[in-house]
Amino acid sequence: DVLKLLYWQAPTILNPHLSSGTKDYHASSVTYEPLAWIGPDGKPVAVLAAEIPTRENGGVAADGKSITWKLKPGVKWSDGTDFTADDVVFTYNYQKDKATAAVTAFATEGVDKVEALDKNTVKVTFKDVQPNPYQLFVSDAGMIIQKKLFQDYMGEKAKDAPGNLKPVGTGPYKVDDFKPGDVVTYSINEYYRDPNK
Repeated sequence: DVLKLLYWQAPTILNPHLSSGTKDYHASSVTYEPLAWIGPDGKPVAVLAAEIPTRENGGVAADGKSITWKLKPGVKWSDGTDFTADDVVFTYNYQKDKATAAVTAFATEGVDKVEALDKNTVKVTFKDVQPNPYQLFVSDAGMIIQKKLFQDYMGEKAKDAPGNLKPVGTGPYKVDDFKPGDVVTYSINEYYRDPNK
């Protein structure tokens, strides 16, 4: 019933946007999720997104200046609250805030604005034609954090957020105990959307 993963170095933080290396990304990636991962074939695979936006389905604008993400409905955070487009917009604002000093801020470059069109739809508008519309909210740099947990910890206060050590995510596991530089203990997230995984 117990799986132990031993790393050459233990994680020190469970906020992927403030991580100091792969160890922290890995430790947070079982609790946090992006809208999509990049699959082994180099193509995006939907995670929190209902589908991958493309030109064919109208998700990527013909002029290359915007991408619209439709979110999976009914997704819950590990505290039982609803995951919404507001959390995605918040994550962008958190990442781009220079005072937050997010290591994932590079993903916000060239973005003009991110807006919630409704509870389950997010539109990203770029300043110019974007050859890679999947740069934001995809893979490690795209982990979505809960607005409720981090809204009081923007900018310089980001390093002091309790959520850095006790995340609330949408992934299959939740953190029971974390001793930075030592061990993280996880258990099944009972609110995970797919009980068979």
